Amino acid sequence: MNRQTAEQKAIKILKQVVDALAEKRYEDIPKLVELEEHIQEPMEEFVAEVYRMWGWEEIPPIDPWTEERVTIPTNPCYQQLNFFHFDNGSGFAVDYELARGGELSDMTLQMEFLYEGEGLRPVFLDLHVL
Repeated sequence: MNRQTAEQKAIKILKQVVDALAEKRYEDIPKLVELEEHIQEPMEEFVAEVYRMWGWEEIPPIDPWTEERVTIPTNPCYQQLNFFHFDNGSGFAVDYELARGGELSDMTLQMEFLYEGEGLRPVFLDLHVL
């Protein structure tokens, strides 16, 4: 599978995960992706703990996925969605900066997509402030 095809497949999964976070359908996330071993279910508790750790008392509203990316006028090189392909060809990592009200929230969704045959194994790594 070439990089472009792999990234397009990953985007389809990312969209579902971001929308599940935005709609607070946390129970759907483990059905969509594998969870990194440090993440314990229920997923809602993990998300709430991440936000508390970074100073928010409640889980703030998150914008759903949109093809129109949030931009930073003072940084034309900024990208809300970033792919990092592994040198060994085993897959790639993705950082997607979550938005609230059309503005960045400082919270980043991190995932890995590992090649398995002709498919990808999506792994939810973390939510954190970059």
